[in-house]
Amino acid sequence: MYRVMIVDDEEPVLDSFSFIFKKYVSDFTLCGKARSGIEAMEVVREQNPDLVFMDIQMPGIDGIEAIKKIQPLYPHIIFILSTAYERFDIAQKAIHLGVFSYLVKPVSRNKILEELDKVKLFLDNRKQHKDLLIEEEQFLEKTRKDLQDSFLSSLIWKNPDQEKWDEFCRYFSINSERAAISLVGGIGNVAEDMRDEIYGEIIKKIQYKYNCLTADLGDKLLLFFPEEMELKRLEKQFREILSGLERFSLILGMGGVYHFSQLTKSFSEAFQPFADENDAGNKRNNEQRKILSLYKSILTSERNKGEDLFKEFWIEKFKKDSFLVAKGKMVALFTLLLQDIEDHLLIKSHFNIDPAEEIMPLDSVEEWEHWATHSIKELFNILETQKGYTYPKPLKKALAFIGENYNKQLQLSSVAEECMVTGSYLSRLFSEHLNTKFIDYVNRYRINQAVILLRDKNLTIKEASYLVGYQDPNYFSRIFRKIMGISPSDL
Repeated sequence: MYRVMIVDDEEPVLDSFSFIFKKYVSDFTLCGKARSGIEAMEVVREQNPDLVFMDIQMPGIDGIEAIKKIQPLYPHIIFILSTAYERFDIAQKAIHLGVFSYLVKPVSRNKILEELDKVKLFLDNRKQHKDLLIEEEQFLEKTRKDLQDSFLSSLIWKNPDQEKWDEFCRYFSINSERAAISLVGGIGNVAEDMRDEIYGEIIKKIQYKYNCLTADLGDKLLLFFPEEMELKRLEKQFREILSGLERFSLILGMGGVYHFSQLTKSFSEAFQPFADENDAGNKRNNEQRKILSLYKSILTSERNKGEDLFKEFWIEKFKKDSFLVAKGKMVALFTLLLQDIEDHLLIKSHFNIDPAEEIMPLDSVEEWEHWATHSIKELFNILETQKGYTYPKPLKKALAFIGENYNKQLQLSSVAEECMVTGSYLSRLFSEHLNTKFIDYVNRYRINQAVILLRDKNLTIKEASYLVGYQDPNYFSRIFRKIMGISPSDL
């Protein structure tokens, strides 16, 4: 719906327009009236119309002068002039001002409706063109962001060749062959929106003084400085910014300025404070927490978060460890993911690979990245397919009941009674839809909850066994080894 304003010093004309718009017009709404040029300028400020029917001969400022004053401030407004006399000099002024059309009074209803049809076509086309420009700008911005993130993230493990560097420099108007990398992180367990706000504040203040491109590395912010610079001055700027964020205990890592063919050295230097921090803490528990966080995200089908956590995890491993050791950890991670997915959801993933056979022959980080990107997407596809599968209502009710009461004594007959079906019928549903027995499902569900407790809460085996419904810790350990293939003490 477009907004129209009428400017005329004759009351019958205003009334006539009001009647026409009310009875015959559906695509325009009358938003205001004015009886002089001065009043027209005030109403325009209040209503911001799309179209103005402007009378020329009015007391004080006439229509032509009013348009001259309004147009620079509101260039989107379309003006249609109306006058009682057909004058060539006024028509010339109207053309110079870019007036849409020029009408001679008296103006018939049909003429007004005809002009409105023309204006609507013009406004629709203008809006469509504007929308296309916005879409194009958004697409170009996304392309730019994707290229920036991809290039900067790749500097973690490989230096660009001349062709890649030249392409990047052309796209981002960089005139340098040297650059430096800094990292900010250690933000702790804060909400994602809070983290984005903090990093956004840092970026804004740094970019105020330096040419800087950035990339999000999960819990770390990478800042790329494509120029020669005095690092001491940059560090001083960083320290001043971070001093205002002391409550978050942020860590700063700064790499030196290097030729583009040696930029991984700058990243390694920037990463050193984070490596030192990890070595000072419990490295094993820290890695287990990351795996658990990744595992939880995948099982809850948070695709974007899961993919980001996974990439962050493997980038860190390939950067800190030798290529062979990092591949071994990826084999262990994928083996755990596949096992936990099947145990937790009680489905066969049909992910027809042996992680060791697929991962260990890979010869470079680039080959691993290609394999990992495809494989993690395939895992999420499997999860989303399973998520869309519909179980019979009694089975869905049984699964929900087990999820709420797994830490209590559960028997097939009591759960069937809760679902208002017979025990044999419920048993058949587990077999047909989950390819498992009722007791096996309960045991696997309990063991998966125990894994989470043992990894996340640092409980004893005895405490974990009680919390998931086993009164005998020895029996719990036997079931755990049978399902997980390891002892609970091996976690």
